Amino acid sequence: MRPRFFGDSYDVVKQSLLRWLSPLGTWFVHPMFTKPWDRADEFARFLDVRIVAEDVLHAETDRTAYFAKACSLPEHLFLDPNTGLRSKTFRGAKSPNYLFEDDLVSIADARPKWLTLVFDQSVARGKEKQQLCQKLSCLQSHGLSAVAYISHACFILVGRDAELVDRALATLRRGSRLPAERFVG
Repeated sequence: MRPRFFGDSYDVVKQSLLRWLSPLGTWFVHPMFTKPWDRADEFARFLDVRIVAEDVLHAETDRTAYFAKACSLPEHLFLDPNTGLRSKTFRGAKSPNYLFEDDLVSIADARPKWLTLVFDQSVARGKEKQQLCQKLSCLQSHGLSAVAYISHACFILVGRDAELVDRALATLRRGSRLPAERFVG
């Protein structure tokens, strides 16, 4: 979550998706801050969810420890990296901007009865569907059920329980009334 963009159209889409998914249970957000921010509670109120952690993610952060609270959460989880989901792990100054596939798989493995929603802006314009399908395929190779929402603000929804992911997709379609082609998976 990039604090300087708080309240932009991406945040409105985040809020809408979480509202449409709320019939499935309680949602929490892990904003994946890359800088300290004193308005985190305001962000959580805007999304109508609670915050898992406000810890700042740095390039040298132990990611396993960083996501420990998320892994132990017995509720649905929204992860909000600055940029999105990357299949390949890398180190360096830009790494905190991403959730890595390994991070997501570990979080989903630790919470097999719960959903995880990920903001994913790391797809090229015009290639959103193709690149999201590649990511879904990688996640499915780890035994996760996964679907994606294709828009200017893309999202990936995963879980170990295929029936729950299917129910979530049906809930999204029903609540949002979005065209079916906006979803892949």
